[in-house]
Amino acid sequence: MLTITPTAALERSQSQDLEVFAVIDGRKVFLPEDARYVMQDQRGLWFYSKRKPRLSEGDWTPNKTSIACVTDRGCVRALKTEPASTWLETCQRTIRMVARDGQRRPADDAA
Repeated sequence: MLTITPTAALERSQSQDLEVFAVIDGRKVFLPEDARYVMQDQRGLWFYSKRKPRLSEGDWTPNKTSIACVTDRGCVRALKTEPASTWLETCQRTIRMVARDGQRRPADDAA
């Protein structure tokens, strides 16, 4: 039996210091700290990657992780939306914010 582990959250950040997120279909999706890019494939499924993705055989490179969230009913599902543009135009950088001393600021990009 296939088990999907949640890799993202829709309500809150998983970390207190560094907040990594992307806005997908008008919703803020909180991602793991190592997520640098998000992209959608031809089926409408969303993925994140540590490095900038490239094209490979009509899809994004295989070095990507699917974005899976817990739904309102408590089930874990892969994040899927209707494509607003072609899948080649969906690659975007994640937003990285640091929250310290009650203030939020953009995080310094280490890589």
